[in-house]
Amino acid sequence: METAAPTDIGNGGKGKSTRQSNLSGITPQARWKEANPQAVWAHQALRSALNRGLVIQEPCEVCGALVAEAHHPDYDRPMDVRWFCRRHHKQEHRRLKCEAING
Repeated sequence: METAAPTDIGNGGKGKSTRQSNLSGITPQARWKEANPQAVWAHQALRSALNRGLVIQEPCEVCGALVAEAHHPDYDRPMDVRWFCRRHHKQEHRRLKCEAING
């Protein structure tokens, strides 16, 4: 008799991940937040401005997709963002990483 896979494997897509780092005992997201307070502040400031209608979300500047994410070129200027769909946002981070490595 076949049985369904347990739903607790990989959190079953329910809720937030409870995965923890073996090294520090905290989630990777919590570790990132602790290491990047300026980025966290910029994200919170932008989220607040979006909720209050002070900033309007725009489509992806590359492909025009309506579902877009904000990219902060400079965390000291939280309202100065570029809008990318998930695909092009990841592509931008890869480009920046490559630029940093190759100088």
